[in-house]
Amino acid sequence: MRVWILQTGEPLHCDLGNPRPMRAMNLADALVKRGHQVVLWSSAFYHQEKTHRSLEAKVIKVSELLEIRLIPSCGYEANIGLKRLRDHFQLARNLKKLLVGQNPPDVAFIGYPPIETAAVLSRWLKKYEIPNFIDVKDQWPHYFLGAVPSFARPLLRLILFPYFYFGKRALRDASGITSMSQSFVAWAANYRGSSVQDTDAAFALTAPSIPCSFEETTLAGQWWDQQEITHGDVFRLMFVGSFASSFDFMTIAKAAQELLKQGKKVEFVMCGDGDDAEEVRTLMSGISNVRVIDWIDRPKIEALALRSAVTIAPYKNIDNFTMNLPNKILDSLSLGKPILTPLLGEVENLVLTNSVGMLYESGNYPSLSTCITKLMDTPNLLAEYSANANKLYEDKYTNEKVYGELANFLTKLK
Repeated sequence: MRVWILQTGEPLHCDLGNPRPMRAMNLADALVKRGHQVVLWSSAFYHQEKTHRSLEAKVIKVSELLEIRLIPSCGYEANIGLKRLRDHFQLARNLKKLLVGQNPPDVAFIGYPPIETAAVLSRWLKKYEIPNFIDVKDQWPHYFLGAVPSFARPLLRLILFPYFYFGKRALRDASGITSMSQSFVAWAANYRGSSVQDTDAAFALTAPSIPCSFEETTLAGQWWDQQEITHGDVFRLMFVGSFASSFDFMTIAKAAQELLKQGKKVEFVMCGDGDDAEEVRTLMSGISNVRVIDWIDRPKIEALALRSAVTIAPYKNIDNFTMNLPNKILDSLSLGKPILTPLLGEVENLVLTNSVGMLYESGNYPSLSTCITKLMDTPNLLAEYSANANKLYEDKYTNEKVYGELANFLTKLK
């Protein structure tokens, strides 16, 4: 079958270095593995690096079964701002131009957001009666209403009316909805104006498991030794991700100080980068049992996991996360590490139902300290959670299982 994937804002096969595969690359690889012809439409602007892959429309032949088509746009420096809105408008306009004269695929998978490109492609495919599925990753445009006081929301909703209209239209034009959790599927169906249908389904945002070589693992271990983060009798918690406002780092700082006062041999290792990196470093400065490290690669993540007891996922309880299974949760399962998190909803259900970690109260550092102390004092419980994490990942969340099922879902509905 000929399958189109439209997914902007993600790494692509043509990007230099070792980009972490996300939805587009994982699905494309699963489809190609099954012998399908894939055209991956994406932005010529590389969102993660804030650079242009190309300044004009470009076709890149990756293999006999995989082709990338880049759509030009102006790009942007900040994730939030008018220039990004302009970029998405240009993407949609240029996609519409590039669709002229194209032979439609057999089926299509469309990333949402951006709203504009999703609306253009789903309407074009509907005209040709081509099955197409909208993959909802964020609650756009509703997400922006939460950024302003309640009294200002009616006005903002009026200003954002075109986005609400085209978002709903894209979902209605599509043959079905996919997302990373059942809660998100239900939200998108409600936004569409219906209940969940048989052509709507949830598929987790899981990553491929790429084994590190012996040399990579050895060098990563030596690097951690140089950082004086070694194997020992310390109870270590690890965080790897973006230093962003979506996480509550203050509670970690206070819990670390409290455990230090209690004389507990606990260490937090926080790895990442992001808009709030300097703020996090300032917050943690002077707290001797917290180490803040820059972004690390996969070998160093795996080496750190071998030296850590649990992962911590300090997400704030906002709808975009409570309805979601963030990739940091699945990454923890893949490493076989118990999870400490305050996140309610989908993650709360996963953690408690499968006994793969503990929940602490959001914003409550004594609650976090209590959870850590309990895990320190009951190594059998820690081992049980770790074994359960490994089993859950292998049973439900491996890349091969998730994207194999998604590939089959798309191609069997033709």
